[in-house]
Formats: sequence, structure tokens, C-alpha cells
Amino acid sequence: MKNMIETVLNNPWYSVFEGEGEGEAGAAGAGAGAGAGAGAGAGAEGDKGKMLSQEQVNKILADDRRKHETRIKQAIEEAEALKAKATLTDDERSDLEKRLESMKNDLLTKEELAKKDKDKLVKKYDEDLKKVISERDSWQQRFTHQTIERSIIDSSIENEAFVPEQVVAILKPATKLEEALDDSGKPNGRYNPKVIFEDTDKDGKPVTLTLSVKEAVKRMTELPKYGNLFKGKGVGGVGGSNTGDGKDADMAALAKDPKAYREARRAGKI
Repeated sequence: MKNMIETVLNNPWYSVFEGEGEGEAGAAGAGAGAGAGAGAGAGAEGDKGKMLSQEQVNKILADDRRKHETRIKQAIEEAEALKAKATLTDDERSDLEKRLESMKNDLLTKEELAKKDKDKLVKKYDEDLKKVISERDSWQQRFTHQTIERSIIDSSIENEAFVPEQVVAILKPATKLEEALDDSGKPNGRYNPKVIFEDTDKDGKPVTLTLSVKEAVKRMTELPKYGNLFKGKGVGGVGGSNTGDGKDADMAALAKDPKAYREARRAGKI
């Protein structure tokens, strides 16, 4: 049957005669003698060959494929059961999974197999892309945080903060990295920390400024509400102010006038 199917696949309209392929006995009988062969040939002329129709060919192929699929499915079920129950080493389990994958692929058409391979590649690409993006974002966040913190700490030390980490806690949430510009106004690929700083103008009205970290920390040393964070510039005691001449400065008024505040601080009144 297998040889016949292979022949049919190569030539769908190959003629198949009754008695053909019945074994070596037929071949031996044919060689018994010229006379007997001639007689057999004459008798065969009256028995016309029967040709398989395309429908019969399709049925043979379909039946054979169903039998093949049934055997593979049974083997897969047995292997899956073995995989679930048996205690296997990593190598044995890996080998079994490869065999299962191969058997499952045998049940797929070329189109289904191609789609499966494509889906596998797309899935791997998506996973790799997510991993790369995650690693990129992680390193970007580390760089951003470390750059901002280092800049604030350096400026805090420069301005004699008691505890630089306190200044970091205040400024960091309002600080972000911005790309610097060259002389022509184009981005130069370097990033500098910028602080969105809440301040007041000379009339005491709230203003929002964008300052460098150095400018922001320097400005903090000039504002009464941050004075206790820096050496020699803080308020003494609860609600009081340190003054150089024993007189209290009018902090409310000074808060509205940065220039007057700086002059009062230089004079030691605060």
C-alpha cells in the first residue's frame, strides 16, 4: 500500500491492474515459459486495467494521514503523561520536550508551521525589546538620580549646610535634567540639573523660577524659612532669629525684600 501511494503521489493517474503486486508468486508464474506467458498475456487483454480516480486518490491520502495523525497523537499523550509523572533530569526533560515539539509539528500543515515559527520569533522579539527598554530605563533613572543628588550635595557642602541630605530631600522632587544648549542654541548632548524653585519677588508675590542647583541652594541660604539648614544663617531657638547686635530683624518684611534680607544677613541681624 505504501509503495502504491508513493507511486500515486508521483503520478496520480498511474494505472493499477487487478492482481498487480500480489507478491513474488505472480512473478514466478510469469517466468514458467514463453507459451504460458503468451497465454496469460492473451487472457489479460480481456481484463482491462482499472484506473484510480482523483477522488479515490484523495481518500487514500486522507485515510493514511488520519492514521498517521492518530499514531502521533497517541505518542504525544503518552509522552505528556510520562513528562508529568516521571522524575526526569534536566537533560532528559529537555530532550523529551524537543521530541514532543517535533511530533506536534508533524501534525501541522506547512502554513500552520510557518505561522507558529513566525509567532515564536515575534514573541522572542517582543520579550527582548521589553528587556532592553527596561534595562535602558533603569540605567537612565540611576544616572538621573545620582547626577541630581551629587549636584545638590556638592552645592549644599559649598554653602555649609548642616545636613546636605535635608537639602536633597527639599530640592530633589523639584529637580530634573535638562539638555544643555551650545552657543548657537542647539542641544549639545550634555544634561544639567535644573530646579523649579518657588520664590517671591520684591513685592512678596509668589514666583516660580528655573534655577541651576547652585543658584537654588544659594537662594535657599538667603530665605529665612531655610536659614536653619545652613551654618551661621539659621534662626536661633524656636521662632526666634539670631542677630549680631541683639536686635530682632523683621523677618516678615525681609521675606518680601531679598536685597534687604541679604543686607541684614551681612550685618549679622539674622
